[in-house]
Amino acid sequence: MVSPASAEMDYTPKVLGNANMDGTIDQKDIDFLNAIIAGTESPTALADANDDGKIDDKDIDQVENILQDTESEISVIDALNRTVKIKFPVERVIVAFTPLAEEIVAIGADSKVVGVSSDIVKLPELFPELSKCQNVGRTKELDMEKIISLKPDLLVIYEGGDKGIINKLETAGIPVLFSEGHGELLHSISAIRRLGYVLGVADNAEEYTNWYGGFLDDISRKTEDLSNEEKPSVFYYWAPTDLLPMGTSGQGCPVISMINIAGGRDIAADRPGVGLPGVYVQIDPEWVIEQNPSVILWEALIPNNNAGYQVNNSTAVDMRLKDFANVTGFSNIDAVKNRNVYTMSFYILTANPWIGTVYLSKLLHPEIFKDLDPRAVHQEYLKRFLHLDYDINKRGLFLYPIPEDW
Repeated sequence: MVSPASAEMDYTPKVLGNANMDGTIDQKDIDFLNAIIAGTESPTALADANDDGKIDDKDIDQVENILQDTESEISVIDALNRTVKIKFPVERVIVAFTPLAEEIVAIGADSKVVGVSSDIVKLPELFPELSKCQNVGRTKELDMEKIISLKPDLLVIYEGGDKGIINKLETAGIPVLFSEGHGELLHSISAIRRLGYVLGVADNAEEYTNWYGGFLDDISRKTEDLSNEEKPSVFYYWAPTDLLPMGTSGQGCPVISMINIAGGRDIAADRPGVGLPGVYVQIDPEWVIEQNPSVILWEALIPNNNAGYQVNNSTAVDMRLKDFANVTGFSNIDAVKNRNVYTMSFYILTANPWIGTVYLSKLLHPEIFKDLDPRAVHQEYLKRFLHLDYDINKRGLFLYPIPEDW
């Protein structure tokens, strides 16, 4: 079982029955339930395994059923803090949002998918099979009639999705699971393990999260004692279309935790953020000049399609980076003067934050992580867990420019 990569890392699957609230459901949960019933332990938020409002022998029966794969239903707490009851077996799934589709493939449950959102359909390089599934529309404009016609056992969507679909689909007998899918590094292990139990592949989910959690754990151990002076100041630049206005990570933005674990300081970490699409804030270029960051990280987002699995050259990125450096006054920023301005693809930053954290750690502290090869880790992930024949040394654009000492 992987230990948390930082004091804030959440690796507890929010599944009712995980009574002791550790990283998995096992015999220890039955022992813990017996202790609750005997009065020697206090009930936890996940102890009511059968979700009937009381802790008794029926909860032990439910945990035993989960362990023996004989449960008729399972209850989980989703990203919106809703208790969602899901009937088993789950054989037909619709997934709406690219990062969640990646997770489903990585834990070996993609054969259950019968419908996907349009962003997945448009990315055959990453989803050669899922991209052929029925298109149920954009994540925030889902086609309800199409979804219902596919008769799914479950819809999985990210926490920023349309909440209005809940009543419509649940009235039709289709449960909706909102999952932490928007750059949520701190909750990613918990969310993937929950998904593993829901889709009947808990062992696969644990294998995958143990694997990548090991990298996060190692990175955290090596950066947690760094002083503020030893942590490079980072300006995370977010802009979906034009160069201006500039957006960055507001307070609560998931990118902040990635930068922290990688050993950096997000200069906007304390600025009040707004709700999804991303707890982001607009900032004045003058403010960036005043902060004088030592590293600038621009996230290449989907609308411009200038980085990622579908892009095989740096032409568009080069133009954008030059425009950025030519903003009035930016030539005086340390990151610009020292050529520490980088772009990172959405697909390895907020779409798959653990990969982005691996890249960031090497980028911010090449001496500490001299033996870490982010591209080799990325490549192993694609081959081992996504089963892709995709050579990132020949295809795609994920971090640009690549530092010379890599």
